[in-house]
Amino acid sequence: MASDFVQQFPKQAFTVGQMLGINSGLHIIIFDEIDAICKQRGSVAGNTGVHDTVVNQLLSKIDGVESLNNILVIGMTNRRDMIDEALTRPGRLEVQMEIGLPDEKGRLQILDIHTAQMRTHRKMAPDVDLAELAVLSKNFSGAELEGLVRAAQSTAMNRLIKAGSTVELDPEAAEKLLISRADFMNALENDVKPAFGTSSEEIEQLVTKGITTWGPPISAILEDGDLFIQQARSPESRGLVTILLEGAPNSGKTALAAKIALRSEFPFVKLCGPDSMVGYTETAKCQIIKKSCILVDNIERLLDYGPIGPRYSNLVLQALLVLLQKDPPKGRKLLVLCTSSLKGVLDEMGMSTSFTAVMRVPNLSQAQHVLAVLEDVDCFSKEELDRIARQLEGRRIWIGIKKLLAYVDMARQTASQYRVTKFICKLEEEGALELK
Repeated sequence: MASDFVQQFPKQAFTVGQMLGINSGLHIIIFDEIDAICKQRGSVAGNTGVHDTVVNQLLSKIDGVESLNNILVIGMTNRRDMIDEALTRPGRLEVQMEIGLPDEKGRLQILDIHTAQMRTHRKMAPDVDLAELAVLSKNFSGAELEGLVRAAQSTAMNRLIKAGSTVELDPEAAEKLLISRADFMNALENDVKPAFGTSSEEIEQLVTKGITTWGPPISAILEDGDLFIQQARSPESRGLVTILLEGAPNSGKTALAAKIALRSEFPFVKLCGPDSMVGYTETAKCQIIKKSCILVDNIERLLDYGPIGPRYSNLVLQALLVLLQKDPPKGRKLLVLCTSSLKGVLDEMGMSTSFTAVMRVPNLSQAQHVLAVLEDVDCFSKEELDRIARQLEGRRIWIGIKKLLAYVDMARQTASQYRVTKFICKLEEEGALELK
């Protein structure tokens, strides 16, 4: 869009304003996705100045020498941070309203609107409870709720389509069509996911086997985690709590961080890890980090740290430092959980001091800790546990919970008469158990 095109928007209002003066009617101009034409001036590298000219021209029309009083300008955007600051100053787009995600009551009203025609034509089954759907669709936007209803309709239609060498539609489909609760549940499970909100599937996958409280250190971490959650929620607090869980590889840091995140019950929970950013540029990583996240897994890998060199991404490091130190918007709360196996590296980068607290996740180092895990996983019989206890007695142990559970899974596949021997031999081979 060129600056001369921007001038055409208020042209009719200007003409009417000159003719009728104060009796002129109100003209409304709506800019959808206004960030596309009003980016921060100078932010577009290598441009020809077109973006800057558009912003300048729009500013002059809003409150310049020839400003008009019979125009209401409305701008809409998902990226307020990209809009030129001059546009949001008093006298311009000075009234700013944030339209958040609908709450449970709002979601019920939206679902009621989108299912009105279905109820009118008796196409919705009696077992569909909109109040239940409103609860289950937490963090859905209005558009996503509409998509949910359409996905349920598509599921119901698919039952009436006979797929063979040719696709045949039941001639009585219109009469037989009935959208049931199962159709909505299928849409929730497989078709429509909220763009914002909880990465519940990803985070729950990290704790699929639960958390084994094998000793006082794990109990203390979970208790401290609850205290930090309360601190983040407290109206008297700063609203920002950042925690680093550090320990040896396979010590269970990620699972504990995921457990704390789920226990927080925050409406916006995101998992930000290196596994989901393979091949991303430094700039792309920074954009994801800045969107607000609560669980940053394996932070040194996210920084592209390599011990040979060593090297790391300074751009990503600075983005993380901003996340760890910047207060959330007024009235908002933010809990950031990070995990790392290389705390010494973070110390050298100056990151450790940015955290509210650092909690160490230890490896299992005592026989009773290992036995507590083995009793919890229900793999060995009482006699086998007694044999393992005799084998562990008086020997040095050092193993992470993740590695121990992997050996337990391997032992499950072993014949019962060799299970204990194979398990102990594997611990010795990996250096987790001191050789006799």
